Amino acid sequence: MMRNVQKMRGLGKGWMALALAGASLLAGCASTGLMEKDAKGLSDSFSVPIDYESAYRRALEYVRVCHKSRQHPYGVEYGAIRDADQTPDDSVFGLFDTQRASEQHKYKDMGRIRVFKIGEEAKILQLFEAKGESVSPVSTRVTVSVLGTGVWDKAELAAARQSIESATPVCRALE
Repeated sequence: MMRNVQKMRGLGKGWMALALAGASLLAGCASTGLMEKDAKGLSDSFSVPIDYESAYRRALEYVRVCHKSRQHPYGVEYGAIRDADQTPDDSVFGLFDTQRASEQHKYKDMGRIRVFKIGEEAKILQLFEAKGESVSPVSTRVTVSVLGTGVWDKAELAAARQSIESATPVCRALE
């Protein structure tokens, strides 16, 4: 009887070790999509003759219309994380040389929007980055990246670019 109990304990420990090893293996395989260090994906970088804030708002509107508010096949829902890196004022109560500060501010501004599937928030499928390029004439460098698989392809890049350049969301056709 005692031997059977010891064998059962040994088997229990073996199964527990196997389960923990499997769980850690699965956790190590979790993809973060475009945020992975060696993520390949596809990207398109272009300049638009508008300020950083306008380019950022156009990208937000594209994401809202074409991903968040739209009905997708199989009931898939998408979300977005927005972050804008606003450079804070260095002055007291905003009293400073506004032209000089405006020029410095425009070069440092950058906004990022990360698109993900609801339920898989860690896996970034599409990434928008807008960075002020020049003040006079005003221009912004926009980079759109997609995962490069499924609907996150060249057609998605083209739709995003057309939407930002035209200030009108132009969604790609659903398959």
